[in-house]
Amino acid sequence: SPLPMELLRDHSYWIAAPKLEDFLQTLINQKWKHKYDDIIQEVGHHNPELHAWGVLDSVLKMMNHPREILQQPEKFLAYFISPEPPIENLVRTEKFISFDLPLVAEQYPIISKYLVSAFEALPRYSGQGLGQSEWQHIHLKISWPQVSESLFEKEANPQISPLFLQNIIDDLQKNQKELEEKNRELMRVNDELTLAHKELNKSPSTSLLSQTQQIQIDMGSSEDEEAHRISQNLARLHDYMVRAQQLITILSGQAKMNTVIKEAMRRMDWEYVKSQYPTTISDCVEALRKIQKK
Repeated sequence: SPLPMELLRDHSYWIAAPKLEDFLQTLINQKWKHKYDDIIQEVGHHNPELHAWGVLDSVLKMMNHPREILQQPEKFLAYFISPEPPIENLVRTEKFISFDLPLVAEQYPIISKYLVSAFEALPRYSGQGLGQSEWQHIHLKISWPQVSESLFEKEANPQISPLFLQNIIDDLQKNQKELEEKNRELMRVNDELTLAHKELNKSPSTSLLSQTQQIQIDMGSSEDEEAHRISQNLARLHDYMVRAQQLITILSGQAKMNTVIKEAMRRMDWEYVKSQYPTTISDCVEALRKIQKK
């Protein structure tokens, strides 16, 4: 069945691999296919310009070398594969990184082609050219472009340490998981409302129903639709808050001595907002449940 547009727009929604493969195949077969030699590969190679990875794009651009991006390859892959895939036979050198992962490239050729192309584009975030990637069966190898190390030695005092960047990535992953859990909760409430609406429609109408009762049923249906809209908007609001928190984390970490940023955060009472927002969302979810039970 076709994927709903609202789910395609929700970056926290996971699509089953077979459905995603079929969806990408549908995209490839569209009328624009004649304009590109290989649209999947081109999209993957142009990721740095597309800014499709949100805050992760900004973090990747802060890294001095693409090797830093894959310090923990299983963590990075978790942005694209759920649950986080276990990595085996890891080999790491100055020129390449290779490992085995539990996903057969030939089983999902379009998905694997996009991921390979995206991995080849990782060096571009640090100002280099494309790398080379090979994915055969379960073995993935990513080779870095040959660039003189002197280009990196010129920065004797880098402004941002790899450890700090890794901490940011860890925070992003934590926030992403929290967002997914909250969205799953909202979607569950939405499913309950949808089920209640269907059960309501199944109730046989008889001539004994008064006009007043019929109006009440119509109003109940309208309330279900409103509750669905509210749940979707709550999911979006939570997403916006997570993005704001990620940006604040980056700013506060980069400028620990910057009094302007500290003062701005104090005036907006950021710590209070951050602590109260999850409670507010939870209260709204609980209110939706109560509406559904009435």
